[in-house]
Amino acid sequence: MNKACVATTYALALVLCAVSLPATAANDLTEVTLAAENSWPPFSKADGTGLSNQIVREAYKSQGIEVKYVVAPYARQLIATQNGTYVGVFNVTKQPSTERNFLFCKERLFKATTAYYIHEDKPLTAQNFKNLNSGERVGLIIGYEYGPYILSNLGVEKYAVSNQTALIRMLLVGRLDTIIMFDAIAQYTLPTIPGSHKIKRAFDGEHSDIYVAFSKRHKDAPYFCEKLDQGLKTLKESGRLQEILGQQAIP
Repeated sequence: MNKACVATTYALALVLCAVSLPATAANDLTEVTLAAENSWPPFSKADGTGLSNQIVREAYKSQGIEVKYVVAPYARQLIATQNGTYVGVFNVTKQPSTERNFLFCKERLFKATTAYYIHEDKPLTAQNFKNLNSGERVGLIIGYEYGPYILSNLGVEKYAVSNQTALIRMLLVGRLDTIIMFDAIAQYTLPTIPGSHKIKRAFDGEHSDIYVAFSKRHKDAPYFCEKLDQGLKTLKESGRLQEILGQQAIP
């Protein structure tokens, strides 16, 4: 056989081999790196632990996938994931503003309740969050989604900071009229701040379905999104998801 024939045969073999392979190498992926936030205890903590972190780890483990986390402030992780640096990020509220930028699969991590908290010496005149329209100073966390209503409410002044502790301290010294916190986070964080016994729950905010949001720019995102769905279904059906969450949130 001459060299031309050998080259032709070899090239043909490569083509046939490529055709016989799966359309994506993702089918062989057994490890994923996700972006995790560092300031949403008890769901996600600065040390890379938390209820959300545990749920995601166990869900993927049921599918034979190991998870690694890169921990940093939430807003930074959102941008990095949107740009395709990471496959996915949590804890993201599914709402129109996030659906434009991220891929969401079917299964949420849990449902969480937000609430407006006030200083007991300075009550609000509003009786619910839709009555906030008199220039009230509302404290938020940078990058967090609290539901579409508050984000579009032009009747309040919104102040965003990087962590829960800063929010609480600003409320205590009168720099804010109210702060929005998820109930589970408030229960976890308030006892750690001196003077926080003065802070009271005023009324419900909007409810949030919390997800792992996947990057639309990362080639492996659809695969890991599907695998997470399968793993979360497994945890839910076995009762393990409720066991992890306890009384902190609704599966």
